[in-house]
Amino acid sequence: MTDSPSKVSRFLMQATLGADKQLIDQVSKIGIKKWLQKEFEAPVAQSNTYQNQTKEIWQYFRQRLVNKHGQKAIDGDGNNPALPYKWYFHMAWWQQTLGNQEHLLRQRVAQALSEILVISDNSSLELDAVGMASYYDLLYNHAFGSYVDLLYDVSMHPCMGVYLSHMNNRKADPSANIHPDENYAREIMQLFSIGLYELNLDGARKLDASGAPIPTYDNRDIKELARVFTGLKAHSYQFEWTNSFWNSDFNGYEVSFEDGIEKTYKTVPFVEMTKPMSVDEAYHDRAPKSLLGNHIKLAGNQPGQQEIREVVERLVAHPSTAPFIARKLINQLVTSNPSPEYIESVARRFGKTGNLKAAVEEVLTFPLKHPVGSKRFAASQVQDGKLIQSQKLKSPVLRITQLLRAFNATNESGRYWMIGDDIQDQLAQHPLSSPTVFNFYKPDYTPHGPIEKMKLLAPEFELHTSATSIAHVNLMYYWFFGAYLPAVSTAISSQPGINNVAELDIDTLSANTQDRLKFDFKQEIELAANPANHDMLIDELSLILTGKTNLPTKPQIKAAFSTYRDHPDWVVETIVFLISISPEFTVLEA
Repeated sequence: MTDSPSKVSRFLMQATLGADKQLIDQVSKIGIKKWLQKEFEAPVAQSNTYQNQTKEIWQYFRQRLVNKHGQKAIDGDGNNPALPYKWYFHMAWWQQTLGNQEHLLRQRVAQALSEILVISDNSSLELDAVGMASYYDLLYNHAFGSYVDLLYDVSMHPCMGVYLSHMNNRKADPSANIHPDENYAREIMQLFSIGLYELNLDGARKLDASGAPIPTYDNRDIKELARVFTGLKAHSYQFEWTNSFWNSDFNGYEVSFEDGIEKTYKTVPFVEMTKPMSVDEAYHDRAPKSLLGNHIKLAGNQPGQQEIREVVERLVAHPSTAPFIARKLINQLVTSNPSPEYIESVARRFGKTGNLKAAVEEVLTFPLKHPVGSKRFAASQVQDGKLIQSQKLKSPVLRITQLLRAFNATNESGRYWMIGDDIQDQLAQHPLSSPTVFNFYKPDYTPHGPIEKMKLLAPEFELHTSATSIAHVNLMYYWFFGAYLPAVSTAISSQPGINNVAELDIDTLSANTQDRLKFDFKQEIELAANPANHDMLIDELSLILTGKTNLPTKPQIKAAFSTYRDHPDWVVETIVFLISISPEFTVLEA
């Protein structure tokens, strides 16, 4: 069964990081459901990982630094070595996003999960891009698997252990004023599973006899759960910055909790950040534990890893987890204001074991027709007998990826190693760079004005400030009229005194013609050469970027290039620029 290009274009804005005309035509021909099935069934090559890509890019730069400055200058005599800084993960992420035409749905779901199970390089993790890439591989590999497996692996990953500080967490020792760190215990409940309040399956808060929402946990529950995450330490610690270490599968040194050296070097960059944390049973609290009104009861005397696994299973099976995570997945992929029926349908598919494949499929295929009273969107969006389409502001990252993929941004070198700083500085977002564990924006954020009056949510608008909204327009102007796309780096720093990072200066990088990204507008320019095609061209570009044709601004777009309608490249640039800054592009209508 085929689907209309307009429907497919809007669907691919939800299900991928961006689609070009070829992909829209392909999915229109085979149908959305068949394409989804192929994406779910596509095997994942274990060699093409974010971790391997990041490590290869880092080693490329490190070797160039060694060649220029010498081995001793890089890692000898106490100098700061050429660490795998955050930019190398940025580069690997963009290489996968722009260079990998497979697993498009998996890429999108992994990115969505990265804004739910948050770690960030706005922390000491900025010193270990390889570790962060390893964490991202968890999201990518588990994207269609079990949420129990994913949440357990996340809990045991050293990046999460460092970010939310349960690495080196010890059981209580009041005589030494030692108490378990409660940070991860709080966030695994509040953000990664049950949420703050008990929920019905449709996402509505359960109420007590007085009509007040019922908290899912209290401070005692946090303290009890913190005892579970004790005894965790890194797989190994790495003290010696030797050439043999950087170029081998060196396993590092095991260090106990009592080791004096460990107290100084117990975090990045001295920690093995790609292997799961282990448990030192001597520092794990093995006493019985009970929390969440006895929903979780642990008998005690269990190995630490077994206890953590059991806790994760019980948290995922909690009645509030399915609707809580269902809403988050819907918010990330489709709409900020799902109806209760929509949440319940996804929650049922998610189930007590956290079936992510079933949940994602339901998120993307829940009834797509929108008559008055549609069950997909919040009832408050039906006003005066008319349906107000579900609208979701695209996050800056999704706007960027959609544009770069829509017009096949490439360069001569084939290395799409975007450093990401220019995007983050302008638009306040980059994957795995959120300011806090609460992500880039609060899930219940609403801007003042009509959206607030309709009692709807619009979380991404928290990033849409006066500064970032103007920056988006300026960025699009530079892209389409100046061919000044995001900076790609394959060179080491040329700045005096800097010998341990890739080149980051935007102006310096833009001079490298082989690395400079360019859009492929060849077909569009050929069409634009004949003014008789201009209406069709506007519709075609609009379909790719907005899922619509015959935009209400079409007359204004034509007027904007009327004085140079015989310059086809300028015509195309003007059309794409004006669509890219339009509400129809920046706001996704499902």
